[in-house]
Amino acid sequence: MHQFSIVTPTFNRAKYLPRIHECLCKQNDIDFEWIIINDGSSDNTKEVVESFGKKIKIKYIFQENSGQLSARNTGTQNADSFILAKLDDDDLLCKGVLEKVWGYFNNKTERFESNCVCLSGLCQYETGEIVGERFPYDHFVSDHIRYRQNRPVHGDKYEFYVTSIFKKYPFPVIQGEKNMPPHIVHDRIARGHKTLYVNHIFATKNFFTGGLSTQKYTKGSELYHNEASMPPFNLRLRIHHSSRYIYFAKINNEKNIYEKAKNKKVFILGLCRYYMILIKDILIKFYFFKFFFEFATNKNSKFAKKTTSG
Repeated sequence: MHQFSIVTPTFNRAKYLPRIHECLCKQNDIDFEWIIINDGSSDNTKEVVESFGKKIKIKYIFQENSGQLSARNTGTQNADSFILAKLDDDDLLCKGVLEKVWGYFNNKTERFESNCVCLSGLCQYETGEIVGERFPYDHFVSDHIRYRQNRPVHGDKYEFYVTSIFKKYPFPVIQGEKNMPPHIVHDRIARGHKTLYVNHIFATKNFFTGGLSTQKYTKGSELYHNEASMPPFNLRLRIHHSSRYIYFAKINNEKNIYEKAKNKKVFILGLCRYYMILIKDILIKFYFFKFFFEFATNKNSKFAKKTTSG
């Protein structure tokens, strides 16, 4: 069993893979495997991977185009390691980061410090600037739900998970959609497990166009917000997520929305919030068009007077 599995789903972005290969070659004496999931690419991804040789352990898996969620699930289920991390094809791991992360891992318990199943750190841009914000303080234990609602910290973060735990929480795959809010899995894990948060920079983020994460996912959003309307989210967030669940359910033309709601106790409050936002949007549009109509009418009236007097 390897110490780490690095999972990279990719679709028609072979040109970015050599960057990842180079950054992985700069890791210290750590036993890891790089799992590349080719999600039905039509470019030269296979040839690029073959050109890397055997300097590091690579598992290359091709599958018919099924989307990011399916590719991530495929990579996770093929991982043979203690620790797993997803590395998008446009991101990079910092030099020597695997050795640093391994220092937080307990071989006997097969958990991170304080019996945590996840280690969360920071991301940076290529300029060296931190993405978003640092954690309020270093080296604290919480979970993905409570930390977000109690001390919201903006910006992408980078997580390493205990592989055996992450395998138990695959991304739900919905027919007709190839993506989903990634929080759904983190939230499911958070209901029974803890995360260790540290102010170390783990990865460099890039936001190149294209790739696997650009598709819309209204059904996935409906599922996510429905689940997030349940405790341990606080009441304010439960109402917010309930209203968002209603919004996406209506977009998806769902029937029996109330019966399918996971938290019927806050459904009415969520419905009130949904209609309040809807009425607010209608009023804004009404006053905008009213102002525009009056402005246009007044302008035409002045033009007509000038023409008559001329």
